[in-house]
Amino acid sequence: MVGRCAVMGVRAVAMLSALSAGAACSSPEAETAGSAPNPVMAVRDWNAYPTAQISGRLRLLENCLLIDDSVVFWADGTSWDSETRSVVFESADPVRIGDHFTGGGGHYAKDSLDGLDGVDVDAVIECLNRTDSSDAVIATPPD
Repeated sequence: MVGRCAVMGVRAVAMLSALSAGAACSSPEAETAGSAPNPVMAVRDWNAYPTAQISGRLRLLENCLLIDDSVVFWADGTSWDSETRSVVFESADPVRIGDHFTGGGGHYAKDSLDGLDGVDVDAVIECLNRTDSSDAVIATPPD
């Protein structure tokens, strides 16, 4: 009886170890693979946007959108399609998670976000912290 219990205990420990290892190896992007609540942060009431070229892969991490490693907030009128996991623009084709994005915009360091009108700075900073990103980017759709 003791031998049988020991074998069952070893099997249980092995199974728990395997499950724990699998959980530890899962990427944060895998955690957000389901349909996320609206991760689009859009600015309001800006009359003009920075025009530098912004490009990179659109990612969803910790319910925050990123272009490459930069947390992204979007031009007014941008929305989220949870069924297709896409960022939707009023005047351009949507961009899906994993697609390459090229558009206009500009980069902002974490300490230069305060004072930006029309931006939910707290939400952007929260995403910077959750994703361990060092900067944010405003992105506008391609022409």
